[in-house]
Order: sequence, then structure tokens, then C-alpha cells
Amino acid sequence: MLHITRRAVQSLQGVRALSSSSAQIPTATEARTPKSDPKEENLRLRQNLALSYRLIDDHALNEGSCNHLTVMAPGRSSDGEVMLIAPGFVPEGGGVDWSMIQASGILGLGPEGQVLEGEGVPELSGACIHLGVRRSKPGAKVVMHTHTPYATALGCLEDPSLLMLHQNSCRFLGRCAWDTGYQPATEIDEGERLGRVLGDKDILFMCHHGTLVVADTIHAAFDEVYYLERACMTQLLAMGAAGRDAVKEMPEAVQEATKATAVAGDTLDTYAAKHFYAKWNKYRALNSNVFL
Repeated sequence: MLHITRRAVQSLQGVRALSSSSAQIPTATEARTPKSDPKEENLRLRQNLALSYRLIDDHALNEGSCNHLTVMAPGRSSDGEVMLIAPGFVPEGGGVDWSMIQASGILGLGPEGQVLEGEGVPELSGACIHLGVRRSKPGAKVVMHTHTPYATALGCLEDPSLLMLHQNSCRFLGRCAWDTGYQPATEIDEGERLGRVLGDKDILFMCHHGTLVVADTIHAAFDEVYYLERACMTQLLAMGAAGRDAVKEMPEAVQEATKATAVAGDTLDTYAAKHFYAKWNKYRALNSNVFL
């Protein structure tokens, strides 16, 4: 297997066409459907995760290459599960720009952060946060930690509450937790603590740091990151225009009804898949090397 940076060099002139046609890249339906074979499922999740890295980069929702997105997957060459994550550092030196992440270059980590699949090493805080969170929340399939501008800024206010003033805000009603005990995440114990603070919620505002989203699928996690940032953007723009006291929240009954419209049943998953796999279709049409 080629080192990911060698593949990246081949991509510097733009999106490189695959040696095969786009018909050999999985369709959106195939990409969304779990596989019974562990190796096939590992590849499917790698492809989905690699695309999520590129999409977060496309929308400028990452901060350099220091954020991290992970998913638990069956090992492709061993029993049990591995945590898939993009490498923090590669053997040739440096890291990998998120616009060049590929499925084959993603690492598979064991429970102590040991590299079981791929070449390179994980970024320390990425391994500590994600492995630690999963010790507190073993069912956390997908975890995305980002420093998106508006959500991060909201978490730096004296009162970091997400106000229910827009339909995007209401989607997260009752689904958020806040951690005001910032500590550098360089130990797995700190990841465990963050998992305990998250509790039964889906969204953690890591105040003075960023946010953390957990979900059952990669497409849902990406959609949550995107719309959480939009909700925070709307709030901060409104507060900046007229002051916090001038912000008008929606009536409680409307908040609840709006949340139900967005997340009840399989609605959230359906529309999250629509969003994510529209991007999949775009990259597939371009014969993108993200799927390699």
C-alpha cells in the first residue's frame, strides 16, 4: 500500500481521475448500506470517513489538521474493532491536509491507541479524546471533534447557552451538554471525563475548546456538525446585530414541534443521508481519489 503522502503528491494538480471509471466507485446507496463481511465494512466506513474529512474541510469547519473524526469499524486483518482516524503524522514528515485524505491512508487504532492498520501515528489529543470518550460511552459509533468558528466562539462566552431562536437551533433542543472544566486533552483520562460530561446527550460544547458530536452514522454526525455551526452562527450574528437582550426566542411549544419535525423517527437520518450522499454523488462524478 502506498503511503498516503505519496498519493497526496499525485493529487496536487487537482482532483485526479481514477484509473477505473466512476461506475466502480460505490453508489450512494451502496455506500450507506452496512456490509456483513468485516473487510468490506471496514472499507465502506473508511470511504465514508475519508469523505467526511474532505467535506468538513470544504466547508472550513476544521481548524488546520488538528481536529479529528473517528468511527468504530471491524478490523480488516484482525478480530475485534478498530477506531478509524486520519493520521496526525506520516513517516515522510508532516501531516495530511484534509483536502487530500483518502480511505486507504486512514489509521486503525487499538484500544490503547496502538496502530493496527495503516502507516503513521495518530495526533495525541485525537487519540486521547476519542478513545477516552468511548470508554465512558462504549456505544459511541461515530465521534467528531471540531473547532468550528461560531460554535467555538459561543462556548467562550460567560453564558454559552444555545438559544432557541431559529429552526436550526430547535433541532438541538435538550440534546446538548456543556463542559466548563477545560483541560488539555493529552491523556485518555481526560477523554473519559468528557464522555461522562456528555452523558446521554449527543452534543458537547467543550467550552474554551470546540465541540464534540456523537452519532450512529458518519452521515448523521457530519450533518450535526454542519447544522450546529449554522445554529451558532445565526445566534451570534443576531446577538451582534442588536445585543443579547434583543434576541427573540421561539415559544416553547414551537420549539418542541420544530425539534420533532427535524429529528422524530428516522427524519434526521433521512435528511442527513440526503445531505451527505449528495456530496458523495458529487465526488463520485468527479472520479475523486478520496475513495481509494
